[in-house]
Amino acid sequence: MVNVVGERFVDEGVDFRNFTYARFGRAVLEQPEGVAFQVWDAEGSALLREEEYRPDVVRRIAAESLEELAAKCAEVGLQSPERFVRTLKRYNEAVHAQREKHPEKAFDPAVKDGVATHPGMLELPKSNWALPIEKPPFLAVKVGCGITFTFGGLAVDPETAAVISEASRKPIEGLYAVGEMLGGLYYGNYPGGSGLTAGAVWGRRAGADAAKRANGSKGAARL
Repeated sequence: MVNVVGERFVDEGVDFRNFTYARFGRAVLEQPEGVAFQVWDAEGSALLREEEYRPDVVRRIAAESLEELAAKCAEVGLQSPERFVRTLKRYNEAVHAQREKHPEKAFDPAVKDGVATHPGMLELPKSNWALPIEKPPFLAVKVGCGITFTFGGLAVDPETAAVISEASRKPIEGLYAVGEMLGGLYYGNYPGGSGLTAGAVWGRRAGADAAKRANGSKGAARL
């Protein structure tokens, strides 16, 4: 992944997708113009999730060479096609150099495979899943950052999901917060799917407590 001036800015292989997309989104937002280009060759693009990268979802920029790909990306905001090409070629060199040192390591998308770039060749390494980008056709997608939900939210009673009053620091009877409104769960990163899990867990607790109150019973729900 490179920014509009043709430079890599994250270790794309630092962790699995579900633990990086919030971090990478923040990193993209910090780049010039808040956008970046994801780049693959024929082997890499075959691994993409169709529901995220099919043509009706994203604009796919395809080319038969890195130079042609850079020129096409320049039409949609890439400011330095020359640096873009240099960055990718230098990355490829670092991939092959490390493969020569560790031919026993094999690419495996299901684990942190240790297939990395040579540590002494790049200022920013790729720690896992480092495949060369050299087999046409090449593919690029321009990406930006969007907001799913904030990490902040309301304080709640962990047993009932009742909102805690800022004045009294006690639960407010009959007022609940779950899902995206709930605070105190995340700091620094967000594991994919955990927002839905939190919504289900505290939604159930809120529902149970609300049902008890509706039936005239007070006290925290015990599930």
